[in-house]
Amino acid sequence: MNKIISIGIIGGTGSMGRWFNNFFSAAGHKVLVSGRTTDITYTDVAKECNVVVLSVPLTAAVSISKEIGPLMREGQLLMDMCSLKEEIVISMTDNTKADVLGTHPLFGPFTDSIKGQNIVLCPGKGERWLKWIENEYASKGAVLCTMDPLTHDRHMAVVQGLTHFTTICMARTLQKMNMDAGNVLSCSTPVFKINYNLIGRLFAQDLDLYKSLINKNKNFKDVLEVFISAMDEGKNALLSGQDESGTLFMENIREFFKDSCKDALKESNKIISALYS
Repeated sequence: MNKIISIGIIGGTGSMGRWFNNFFSAAGHKVLVSGRTTDITYTDVAKECNVVVLSVPLTAAVSISKEIGPLMREGQLLMDMCSLKEEIVISMTDNTKADVLGTHPLFGPFTDSIKGQNIVLCPGKGERWLKWIENEYASKGAVLCTMDPLTHDRHMAVVQGLTHFTTICMARTLQKMNMDAGNVLSCSTPVFKINYNLIGRLFAQDLDLYKSLINKNKNFKDVLEVFISAMDEGKNALLSGQDESGTLFMENIREFFKDSCKDALKESNKIISALYS
């Protein structure tokens, strides 16, 4: 395989597309960018590039894969960077003779470096390009994990769906209680300040993206049912008026996390320290 690869990024004018344009360009590859306002078309990159990357929302990615997949040939790679994998990996695999790889960079466009960042790889078909992308990412310090698309999407129902859902609902609670920055941060703890900043972070970005991470994941309803059940258990145990009940409830949870609690304490202390440095 040639060291310098031609890479076409569809959606390359978006924030993540620009990030990976810079990443692959810095690695010495030739990058072509195609978007709704560029002269370079989706068809151009499908015909001209060794690797075609779909850096667009899921619905658009599925549609574009059906459009350009048949134009691509054996020896090329069609890959995506969507946050959900099952539907897009199936669509890419069914519509092209090229190798197919689903990828999910688990970081945003404000990240300075790929070093230490998690990236999930969901192989569709072919191994040649899989080894190439593994080397491209791992050589720059990324942490790679390979899994099938269904498992990925189940994990994302918690990692992204539940995380963003609880942040949104906490924000709504503060809104309903009229607790804005002016009347709450002056008496906040470091942990609350971090949570408050995470609320602001979410609402400062693309709301449609966060909405889709919740409502486009078919596994999220099951996760939400478990979460609501856990909330009911917590309410009954911690507000029962019986201290023993609450203690047993929390000790039972701690037993599950016991192997990671000390490490988590150290890591969260670093975050808190950085907040005030």
